[in-house]
Amino acid sequence: MSPPATEQPSAVTARSLELHGDRGTVYGPVDLDVAPGALTLVQGPQGAGRTSLLLTLAGRMVPDPSSELVVLGHRLPAQRSLVQRQVALAGFAGVDELDDSVTVGAHVRERLAWLAPWYRRSRRADQSVVDRALAPVFGDLPVPDVQTVVWHLDEVDALLLRIALAIAQRPGMLVVDDVDQVHDPARRRIVWSRLEALAAAGTTVIASCADPDEAAVTAWTVLPVHAPTD
Repeated sequence: MSPPATEQPSAVTARSLELHGDRGTVYGPVDLDVAPGALTLVQGPQGAGRTSLLLTLAGRMVPDPSSELVVLGHRLPAQRSLVQRQVALAGFAGVDELDDSVTVGAHVRERLAWLAPWYRRSRRADQSVVDRALAPVFGDLPVPDVQTVVWHLDEVDALLLRIALAIAQRPGMLVVDDVDQVHDPARRRIVWSRLEALAAAGTTVIASCADPDEAAVTAWTVLPVHAPTD
């Protein structure tokens, strides 16, 4: 007789998760359970605290002391350094923005050099290096040329590049802010489908958007957030 299957722990468990600042409520309270490899969409208008909530789940912001939050088995904020190493960020203004004047190859080389051991000499990123680095995110989509300057990328390729650079660290969880930065809804579906592929490969994905119609066209678990009233 085979032993009973053991239940896999949640990737995220949050209870009464909230954050207040000098001007009142930033977000919350939020109760959330996310299974490993699941897809979660945080949807709400500007000012609803979507970005701050994602940064909290990624261990980059500290919630109110009364909050309970465990991410990838680590309790926050006490074990935030462990969470920061295992949760990658993409799409965040002022955090992972690309340098528009730099080539795709230069971005890839810099990211790989940052992640490599200090004693390993970083090599020039030729097209084969770029292809390998971006393939998990781009899938069957054409990978940008190594010499393409970032300002020539369209919105989809630019966001997918940011996601690819983020998952180069091989995280257990990926959080992606503001998928609406791809303004065309039809083109945005490409991003959703690539995030779904990452989740199918085992990475837990939490992403945010403002467009309420996105909740109707994705099969993701939706966490609605609302602008604070205080």
